Amino acid sequence: MACGAALRAHAKVTILESVKVVREIGAAVHLAPNATRIIKALGGDLLKYGAPNVKMFKTFQPDGTPLIAVPSGTDDGENQWLLNHRVDVLEELKELATRENGPGRPCELVLNTRVVGCDPEAGTVTTSTGEVYTADIIIASDGIKSAVRSSIVGDSLNSVPSGHSAYRMLIPASKINSDPELAALKITDPNLTIIYGNGRRIICYPCRNQTILNFVCILPDSELNEISEEKWTAKGDVASLVKSYSSFAPVYQKLLGTADEVGLWQLRDQEPLHKWTKGRAILLGDAAHAMLPHQGQGASQAIEDAEAIGALLQNVSPADVPATLEEIFRIRYKRATMTQQQSRLAGLGSASRGTGDEVVKQMEAHAMNQFEFKHFTWQYRGAKDWKENHPEHVLQV
Repeated sequence: MACGAALRAHAKVTILESVKVVREIGAAVHLAPNATRIIKALGGDLLKYGAPNVKMFKTFQPDGTPLIAVPSGTDDGENQWLLNHRVDVLEELKELATRENGPGRPCELVLNTRVVGCDPEAGTVTTSTGEVYTADIIIASDGIKSAVRSSIVGDSLNSVPSGHSAYRMLIPASKINSDPELAALKITDPNLTIIYGNGRRIICYPCRNQTILNFVCILPDSELNEISEEKWTAKGDVASLVKSYSSFAPVYQKLLGTADEVGLWQLRDQEPLHKWTKGRAILLGDAAHAMLPHQGQGASQAIEDAEAIGALLQNVSPADVPATLEEIFRIRYKRATMTQQQSRLAGLGSASRGTGDEVVKQMEAHAMNQFEFKHFTWQYRGAKDWKENHPEHVLQV
């Protein structure tokens, strides 16, 4: 949807969606200034959904001992670090892509259409019903299980289990605030809070005018009391979740126990791809650079990809499409890969599974601390600006 919103002023865009109804399942996502700037530039407004702007970043030990509490630095109006319900982000991007009064022409949204194959050189995709679509540009933003990726990079570069899984749940703020012990934690304030230790972490923050609390609880698979699956919609067990956090303070166990239901998601690890493009096709988002959630940059990097597509493909002739897609790859690759590997480093303690990628080797030699990484990600102001002002982070021809 973000690519459609970025491209619609310059091209006739058709979006093929495998689902029958475009909707996001219940969970939240925080978007840093590098992404919220782009959405705002496209005409979007996430504040209308009640997305809080992060005020403080706080961390605690499992026994409740405070570690750090630092202001987010987003009070200037230009830097918005927003805590969003995923449904609201998808709805806003869909509106930007398909509304009648937007720039150019609305994107055509074709539902219940699953792509199963692609010929990048011919510029065609084939659906599960055998229908063939032809285009000057094919943008594959079809996730970590991309059906297009093998036609660009081959079949060998697939994700593997990371050794960690994540529980996800949404809990009404009223349920927490009605309990004095839980209310004293003040986690319904517009902050991003992390409790970590003993190989586990709890990440929580509010969304929708601080009426809903989002939780992501990450732990090693070896410490699970149930089996996780590689499915975003897989269900988990609340009692098993609480048991897995038995080494945390009783108040945190009580907090997790207030969930009515939880999802349990196996976290997958993806090596950097050696290329994203071939002919008229390009991989973007999780299809190109799926990353672990430990730095909260997956969605933001996908939105950056969309901005690059819109910025670089303006007024490009069909004959120049392959070369322009290669340019987009060169601008985006180092940045996305460094973010991907920094997320792996934060979650697994290593930025590599033995890859020979030069960018990963450089990152391992010069790993960023949290404040350096924040500056690296937040300073982004679009693909053209990045190419001009940060050539050290752009692949050279």
